[in-house]
Amino acid sequence: MATRTLHPFPARMAPEVALDAIPEVGDTQLTIIDPMCGSGTVLGVAVARGHNAVGEDIDPLAVMMSTLAVSPINASALEAAAHKVVQQARRSEGVPAWGDDAETNRFVDFWFGQIQKRQLIALTHAISQIEDDVERLALRVALSRIIVTKSPKASLAADTSHSRPHRVKETSDYDVIAGFAQSVTELTRTLVRRQIRGVAQVALGDARVLSSVDDASADIAVTSPPYLNALDYLRGHRLALVWFGYRIAELRTRRADSIGAERGRSDDAPAVVMEMVDVIKRSAANPDALRIPMLERFALDCVGFALQLRRTLKPGATAVLVVGNSTLRGNYIQNDLIARRAMEHAGFHYQSQKEREIPPSQRYMAINTSDKASSMAKRMRTEVVLTMGR
Repeated sequence: MATRTLHPFPARMAPEVALDAIPEVGDTQLTIIDPMCGSGTVLGVAVARGHNAVGEDIDPLAVMMSTLAVSPINASALEAAAHKVVQQARRSEGVPAWGDDAETNRFVDFWFGQIQKRQLIALTHAISQIEDDVERLALRVALSRIIVTKSPKASLAADTSHSRPHRVKETSDYDVIAGFAQSVTELTRTLVRRQIRGVAQVALGDARVLSSVDDASADIAVTSPPYLNALDYLRGHRLALVWFGYRIAELRTRRADSIGAERGRSDDAPAVVMEMVDVIKRSAANPDALRIPMLERFALDCVGFALQLRRTLKPGATAVLVVGNSTLRGNYIQNDLIARRAMEHAGFHYQSQKEREIPPSQRYMAINTSDKASSMAKRMRTEVVLTMGR
């Protein structure tokens, strides 16, 4: 079974990991959960194999991608809706999705040319008037595909799809409306090739709360939890999200509260958190450079995440975690050890782990060394698939 990408995503889980973890449906239809569902790879594999799935993510654009990935849609109706949107956008201007918010307007003026801004306002206003929820969602994802890009298209930025946007142009002659129409065509081509044999639900939420998943309701969890110094997805995604009504202040709050955010704790840390921090410090080449409050906050977040997995998984269930390596101020961070200790604290037991090489085209963490042959550089090219039992 092939898996296809609907939208650029900086750290998409390798489809083969989900394919290995999720069996074909047999006599029993399983419930698969991904508490940090990202672009929807796990959810897509689950429903393609006949299971039901539940996903959450704190990133609104990730929720949009994942929801679309598991939603049936009529291709002809989508194409008709896109044609209607294009026609309306060419003859009317619309109003900004962010209203009169001055900070968001300044943000848009920095990252987008004035011609593109007018076209994007017209398109997003027209899209908002599409009545069908899935068609409207698909059109928004199609528009985001020409904003969240490696090279500048609708915006003046490069590397937005890698969550490292930087403005590389002052003006642009890119035709947003024509680009949107082409994006819809490409997206529709991908959508019609999906298999959807199960039912999935996707919610905007926090893996440390996991409010959309009932107690002891899931058979398998497959997820890739964030880790220290991981990519800040919202840094790039906010360039698209402002066009769908999100304001910069709201997105800033989400970024600051995400797992792996470089922000410290202000209260005393419990014993298990200090134990996990000690593991990091003992393995660090330069422990004095580490920011201990930030480590404490991250360790506590990991424990909260693990406790929610224990609450939502059935006894005897399995959790498969895909954990990448990272560096922090020149120190190699063993994220797999942190994840394992958090899971054990929550009551899980270790089953297995394997290390897999990340293909060069899919590497998303910067290798913070000039010596490509060094042990750190080699470790930054791999990720660990950790399997824990409930």
